[in-house]
Amino acid sequence: MSSPSGLVQPELVQKRDRVLGGQVDEFGAKRPLDSRPRLSAALWRDRVLIGLGLLIVSCVVGFGLNLGNLAAQVMACWALLACLHVSLAITAGWVSRVPGVTTATRRVWAAVSFAGVAYAVGDAVQLVMIATGPMSLQVALGGTAQSLSVLVGTAGLVMVMLISPIGLGGRRERTRFWLDVSIVMAAATTFGAYAYVPTGSSKFLDVLLSILIGPGLFLVGMFAVVKLVLSPAPPFSRLAGLTLAAAAALEGLAQASSKLMIDAGQVSGQLGVTVIASVLLTGSSRIQQLQVRADPNVLHPRVRRRFTTLPYAAIAATYLLLVWVLAKVGLNAHVWIVVAGAIASTTLVVGRQLVAFTDNTRLLDEVDAKVQELNQSLRERDLLATKLRHEAFHDPLTGLANRSMFNNRLQDALGGVGPATGRLTLMIVDLDDFKQVNDRYGHAAGDEVLVLTARRLRNCVRKVDLVARLGGDEFAVLHEDLPDEAAQIAERIVEAVAQPFTVSAATASVTASVGVVVARGERRTSEQLMHAADTAMYAAKHSGKRGYRIV
Repeated sequence: MSSPSGLVQPELVQKRDRVLGGQVDEFGAKRPLDSRPRLSAALWRDRVLIGLGLLIVSCVVGFGLNLGNLAAQVMACWALLACLHVSLAITAGWVSRVPGVTTATRRVWAAVSFAGVAYAVGDAVQLVMIATGPMSLQVALGGTAQSLSVLVGTAGLVMVMLISPIGLGGRRERTRFWLDVSIVMAAATTFGAYAYVPTGSSKFLDVLLSILIGPGLFLVGMFAVVKLVLSPAPPFSRLAGLTLAAAAALEGLAQASSKLMIDAGQVSGQLGVTVIASVLLTGSSRIQQLQVRADPNVLHPRVRRRFTTLPYAAIAATYLLLVWVLAKVGLNAHVWIVVAGAIASTTLVVGRQLVAFTDNTRLLDEVDAKVQELNQSLRERDLLATKLRHEAFHDPLTGLANRSMFNNRLQDALGGVGPATGRLTLMIVDLDDFKQVNDRYGHAAGDEVLVLTARRLRNCVRKVDLVARLGGDEFAVLHEDLPDEAAQIAERIVEAVAQPFTVSAATASVTASVGVVVARGERRTSEQLMHAADTAMYAAKHSGKRGYRIV
């Protein structure tokens, strides 16, 4: 059943969702209400990931225990690498084509797919060489064609990562980001160059190829970690990025220790580590494929942390390496790589701190300006609040208290009246024949009379007494603990008001009738007191005006 607009009614949607155990998207596909537990379970149950995990175990057992002869191990290694890299190209390509991901993410995963194709081509060439040529150590570990394919695939991936947007808007924010990245990458390059540059080599080409081919995947992994940690728009989910970084780090470790393992006769172990690194690389793309399939928002931008310790950890690691190398080897030509890396990292950190100090100074100036602006706003607010409070409880013409303030004060005063406390005196003052002033001299003159009357009333009472204008020509006076007789105060008020008023170049005269009520401890409400004083005032007015009556 549908509503008149043709939309499904909300209660029917909720019932349908409870029945189906999830929600239905705009394409009619069922999706879970909370995809995170289902996704975690899907990762553990995925047959591809289970197969990759079993493959890692098999590599540890087979290559670690050196099972079979070298030819069989080499053939198995490169066949597995070819299959893994083809799978990498397929899954990464699928991720790059998922609707809804950002352009930058699409480009990065397309580059990963391209790298998988390049690696697979090199693997195929390597398999042909193994099948058609004599077995040698160079053929077993990878020939020139395979090394170039790795270089091409890795270079394309690095290039895309370098030009990929990082999701930062301001120039200062971008500067801080790239300084942080540069610090970490300088440290990574230092480690990679020290590990890969041949000791004692004098050929520039040998050194260059050692740096380009050897630490290539290692630097890609480091860049992925840095981008994952620092960028608000990383191209990987956290789990996929960490898996990719682990693959790159393991491959870098294998390349760095290749000479040591070969000298120790562990060619089989070298092949096994290479396969495991490729398994992790393919696993990262599979993890990303499953996560994106379950929730495309996993690759959406997130809020960037305001502070990260990663650059400082990188420079600390560089200096630890320098200390270790100096203690073990001493200062030679090879160690200068670490020295140069430490100097470069330090320079970048100093530049980063100068940028931070500049930003902090600018932010402090902005904060000071905002604080001053806020203080001014608070002062204006307090003045406005005071003005509004005064207007809410005072008569705008005479400046006396208004009826609201008088009633509040009377209520508070009645709370302190009792048998053991002082008395309370209330007076209602009404002007006699005030209408004649308005009719004869105008309302402006009448307002002047009211203002002057308010002034005379204030002069007739104490400062602690409350004088209020209740409305029109009616006033009220509240006395607490009045020491004098109420009659004396009322008499003064009558005489003061009876004096002529000079208004608008003319002389006007009015009189006052005063009703007085005194509360001596009896329980009466404010309404009862006001009524009694008002009745007394009318009694004085009916008695001939210009007088007072006390009840």
